[in-house]
Amino acid sequence: MRIFRHLARDRKGMVALEMAFVGAPFLLLLVTILDLGLMLATQSVLEGSARDAARLIRTGQVQSQTSPITTFQTLLCSDMSSIMSTATCQASVIFEVQTFSNFGSISLTPCTQNANQSGSGTPCSFTPGSASQIVAVQATYNRPFIVPWVSACLTGGTCWIGPSMANGSNPGSGTAPLISTVIFKNEPFS
Repeated sequence: MRIFRHLARDRKGMVALEMAFVGAPFLLLLVTILDLGLMLATQSVLEGSARDAARLIRTGQVQSQTSPITTFQTLLCSDMSSIMSTATCQASVIFEVQTFSNFGSISLTPCTQNANQSGSGTPCSFTPGSASQIVAVQATYNRPFIVPWVSACLTGGTCWIGPSMANGSNPGSGTAPLISTVIFKNEPFS
């Protein structure tokens, strides 16, 4: 009995034991914060890239090219080269360009195929329009998460809420859809 009392009072190794309890959640929290920071940076780069590529449509530079869709995609992907390779951008970033008669009638339908028409579902339209037309440009990138359960908590899934939902009832897709939309009226180019 005396040995057990002596061991119960012994405080050696408490820091290591406490670190074992706190260390893993702390590291997971740290990686999650890093992941969300990268997601915000990716959204910012996507916004800038879509705005720059849309500027070529607005000034009529895309329309004057032999392959307008390739010109648009090349600029969009070259602007995003700081966060992904050009090949990844061309395969993963989905963009749609449509013209409208007035600003009140703008309604973009979701599309799921990239410019190469690969992927399943609805193909995206690419209609850059002519002078003085109203144009909407939408670029979408489904960004994968480093920490898989973050997608379940952020994109409509349910986080772990107890033993009956060990992996969540809707674990999510593991990605977050980042969307940038630019709406403008083409300049009166000739």
